[in-house]
Amino acid sequence: MSETQTRDATFYSGPSVRMAATIYLPDAKTANHGGIVFCHGFGGVRGGVPVGLSLRLAAAGYTVMAFDYRGFGQSDGHRALLSPADQVEDTVHALEFLAQYPGVDKNKIGLYGTSFGGGVAALAAARSPRPKALIISVPVVSGTQWLRSLNRWYEFEEVKEKAFASLAKKVLTGEVEIVDRSDIMIPDPLSRIRYAEKLPMTQETVYHLLNHEPLDVAGKLRMPVKMFGVRDDSLVPYEQTEQFFQSIQSPKDLTIFDRGNHWAVYDEALSEVATGSIAWFGEHVLGAAGSRRSAS
Repeated sequence: MSETQTRDATFYSGPSVRMAATIYLPDAKTANHGGIVFCHGFGGVRGGVPVGLSLRLAAAGYTVMAFDYRGFGQSDGHRALLSPADQVEDTVHALEFLAQYPGVDKNKIGLYGTSFGGGVAALAAARSPRPKALIISVPVVSGTQWLRSLNRWYEFEEVKEKAFASLAKKVLTGEVEIVDRSDIMIPDPLSRIRYAEKLPMTQETVYHLLNHEPLDVAGKLRMPVKMFGVRDDSLVPYEQTEQFFQSIQSPKDLTIFDRGNHWAVYDEALSEVATGSIAWFGEHVLGAAGSRRSAS
């Protein structure tokens, strides 16, 4: 793999919120004028899991953009408030930014979302004319179902009560209640190891998750959609992948890994994910020439 150059970039989203991004540049000899926007997961930042796949996509000739959602990483915005609706808006703006980036053909843009970013990417794809192809891996496609899967029933009810109590407190005092990410995304033993670092997040985030339903747009997508799922995923149940895939009406494909849990797509299965992604984007973003190039 040739050494990939990166550039820091700034764009604006929402009410002129300054957003921080990293651009992975292809080698001049392999550049294909295609662009890919990468959406990462729950509370993640652009320097985390996007790096492995972004490097491989850039080596294949794509200009790849990873960014911090507002309120996280180096982007501006209300710290620790994770609003899926805001993240969808940020993604739509990122697509517009990449479409104007030097060397990128605005008609050759793809979108990749992983974990919580998978559902965010799906909603952004439904709202933006830019993506010619979509890939989502191990995705959260229903915020309510996901929260329910992380909790026993009485705990789920308590989580919802706490969320609305935090809203009630905020409207009277202006005070925003902060918890740790693990208080919302309840970790199983493997997740506890992977997410050992504390990450502040607002209790109000739960309210926004309860109103986050990317599954509703699955049947409305018009671009080709590829999915990656892991059967033994203990963080985001595989059923979410299956539900979304069955609802897609546009051209689609699903790659299933039997083992490796949620993180297989970042670790032991990364090479296979990269190969499948490059082929999918080659066929549906670059067209016939890209498909031939991917096969060579």
